[in-house]
Amino acid sequence: MNSSPSDQVPLRNRLLLALPDKEYELLAAHLQLVPLSLSEVLCEAGTSFKYAYFVNRGIVSLLSSTLGGETVEIGMVGSEGMVGLPALLNDGSMPYRTVVQLAGEAFRVKMDVLKDIFSRCGPLHDLLIGYLHPLITQFTQSGLCNHYHTIHERLCRWLLILHDHAETNTVELTQELIAHMLGVHRTGVSLAAGELQASGLIRYSRGKITILDRDSIEVASCECYRVVKDGYDQFFKK
Repeated sequence: MNSSPSDQVPLRNRLLLALPDKEYELLAAHLQLVPLSLSEVLCEAGTSFKYAYFVNRGIVSLLSSTLGGETVEIGMVGSEGMVGLPALLNDGSMPYRTVVQLAGEAFRVKMDVLKDIFSRCGPLHDLLIGYLHPLITQFTQSGLCNHYHTIHERLCRWLLILHDHAETNTVELTQELIAHMLGVHRTGVSLAAGELQASGLIRYSRGKITILDRDSIEVASCECYRVVKDGYDQFFKK
């Protein structure tokens, strides 16, 4: 079992935990624990990404946007993954905006250091190449979900992912933020959240949502939540 490169927090990131001890120690010498603050922008789309982030606690949203400024969330990275894989594989730029959606912390490493270890084609290389599969599955499933499923179903899916990575049943969420992530109007979010609250699945008050009945939220969600979660679970079982 790999130990945290910091004495301050336990190691939760599943990618780092999956590395063999020798390869992990090589990387751990360059990891820096940094806080992830709510709404913090780690990188804008099309700009150079100098660091990769192995999320240890919290969630980072990956947002795609139009020229007119409309945005939609195409993926979420929590303790199962890393932010910065596209930059690692190309010229160092990111194709989407990365924003902290749920505060926490991450282990940060300079991109050039990560590229150097990655280029040796050892365990880290194989692990991150394998990580591409569930990550791409999440992207494609998000596209399908945004097109075919109702706001109600998508909100349930989104709440389940958030709940998986939160350390409490109550999280701070404004309707504006949810609408921004789902790529819908705020009124649609208000109606969907109101239906969930009326059914006793959540409690929503003053920018905070409390999960009251997770099992029922799973039933109300579309299949996309399970497809993506199973993809990550299968990857880490290998």
